[in-house]
Amino acid sequence: MPTPEEQEALHTGPDEPVLRLSRVTLDTDGRSIQVDMMTMPAHRQRLRYEMRIG
Repeated sequence: MPTPEEQEALHTGPDEPVLRLSRVTLDTDGRSIQVDMMTMPAHRQRLRYEMRIG
């Protein structure tokens, strides 16, 4: 469930679930080079990922 700050930023109520997505991108040596953290209203989202590796 959202924190009060998330409710305010996302214009949602306290009973509306949120989706928290954390993504870490690694370089070829396994070191993290990017971190993304996103919070979004769960009922408004549909996630689809396509990745090419190598």
